[in-house]
Amino acid sequence: MTIIGFVNRCKKKIDSCVSSTAPSVIIEGEPIKDARIASVKNRGIKLRYVTEITADNLAYCKEMLKFSEIRHLDGIKGNFEVADEKEYVAVATLYEAQPIPQLIFSNVPEIVEQQQFIFDSFWDKGVPAEQRITEIEKGIVPSITTILTDYKKAEIKEFDMIEKAEKEIQIIYSTPGAFHLQEKSGILELLKEKADQQKNLQISILVPIDLLVKKSLSLRPLTNAKNNNIHIQDIAPSIDIKIKSLVTDRSESLVMEIKELIDQELITIIGFSVYSNSLPTVLTYCSIFELMHNQSILSEELKHEGELKDEFINTAAHELRTPTQAITGYTEMNDELFDDLLRNRDKATDQEQANIIAKLHEYHESISRNASRLNILINNLLDVARFESNSNNGNIVLYKEKVDLVKEINEIIEIQFSNKLKEKGNKISFVNNSLGEQCGIYSDKLRLNQILINLIDNAIKFSKRDDSINIMIKDNNDFGFNLSETEVDTTNRVSNNDKSDHLIQEGDDEKSTEKQEMVYVGISDTGKGISSKIMPKLFEKFVTDSDFGTGLGLFITRKLVEAHGGKIWAFNNNDGVGSTFVFSLPGK
Repeated sequence: MTIIGFVNRCKKKIDSCVSSTAPSVIIEGEPIKDARIASVKNRGIKLRYVTEITADNLAYCKEMLKFSEIRHLDGIKGNFEVADEKEYVAVATLYEAQPIPQLIFSNVPEIVEQQQFIFDSFWDKGVPAEQRITEIEKGIVPSITTILTDYKKAEIKEFDMIEKAEKEIQIIYSTPGAFHLQEKSGILELLKEKADQQKNLQISILVPIDLLVKKSLSLRPLTNAKNNNIHIQDIAPSIDIKIKSLVTDRSESLVMEIKELIDQELITIIGFSVYSNSLPTVLTYCSIFELMHNQSILSEELKHEGELKDEFINTAAHELRTPTQAITGYTEMNDELFDDLLRNRDKATDQEQANIIAKLHEYHESISRNASRLNILINNLLDVARFESNSNNGNIVLYKEKVDLVKEINEIIEIQFSNKLKEKGNKISFVNNSLGEQCGIYSDKLRLNQILINLIDNAIKFSKRDDSINIMIKDNNDFGFNLSETEVDTTNRVSNNDKSDHLIQEGDDEKSTEKQEMVYVGISDTGKGISSKIMPKLFEKFVTDSDFGTGLGLFITRKLVEAHGGKIWAFNNNDGVGSTFVFSLPGK
């Protein structure tokens, strides 16, 4: 039996599994090639080949595609053909571009059936020749997805992927047991070494941080990497999903099945693993990582927001109760005095009546002061509700008019704060050298007063007794800091890392006028300054650095400044005493 005779006997199809040298034998051997082409053209025979397509046999494979269908399979060995699922031929060895040596032939059904099954298995796993040819011609690394049942091979692949990583490593441990398994394997030590050696390599780890993980000797070194390029995020432990996933440089992924066996103690082992460099597969795991990371961050923020709201509710209840109780108490005492005055108006002396009237006046002032305090608190709550409302995109409506800023500041100091300043012995130094006696701006007068009252009230509250509070108006931002150094997006409210203990700025660049002249107002106190813990979130709602107050004042102030098209900054003073708030508004 010759190979040409085998082809000529075929009625319907020939399935061939051949090594990478076979394409050259088929094309270079003219009689073999001609017989196969003739079988296709004259008798409609279907030819299918599974082989390894390489750069060396690429031209031959392209030629074969003209009369056959080819699939690529890495590292395939053996040379056999099955015709019509009835006859089988094989050759032990083929040499490139050399004639085919003596054949092994069989038509024993069991042998033919077995070889057909082997071919079908290879065919199903093969990659279309057109895809493989494109990969070779364009230098594309072929996509591979492999199941690793040997955990040792999986660990070797894991080490290899981490060693090769250059830009990014993403790891998910769905259970604490998976994290502890990595401690034993030495992977965590390797991650620390890589982070220290490659400062541009970013390593992100998601892990449920329970008590044992917190106490882990491996956790602290990871969080103290010298390049600060290892980021560990706590996630909720998964009950149903037990995996460990690794993605490096968004080009390779390795997902390991984690089995947790409970004997006398919990034992964690690796099951099967799946390796892939297929881009859609790898990016899917990247997306899963990012979703889990973002979900965890959001969960923490919601938890923190809930804690702040609970704390705010308790504080607000206290803040509402205090003036309400005072108003109620003074009103009751007023009633008693009025009743006493009415009962004894004919008997009381002029001096006694004068004393009662003086007391009534004192109670009236206390009622008025607490009513004003209650009114401010209620208005603050209403303002926050407006800002948070979906209607009108949370924007507040301003009724702008021409306003003299100097006049407004002087009136606020005299009317709103004269008594408070006397009580604490504070003085306000108002400096307006650069702009003259008047400073015209275009503003909502009521909201401008609210901004000024909030900031001046804070300055008085945090200043020491008998110290001065400085208010300055300037036509530039020269307040001892280059306020343009730190540009902060109000949607993210992130402070410059280099200035986080010293300077924060809030404002919307789009709302800031491009060429319009700005007026800057600075208010400085001599208090304890702004703590580094509070500074980055100073202008967020519910944030306060004192034992009293709702933490809404600066949040509302920022919103009102932004509504006017300005910005607001805060920084600790250079001399280490107190802090300064600066806000800008467009001039008229």
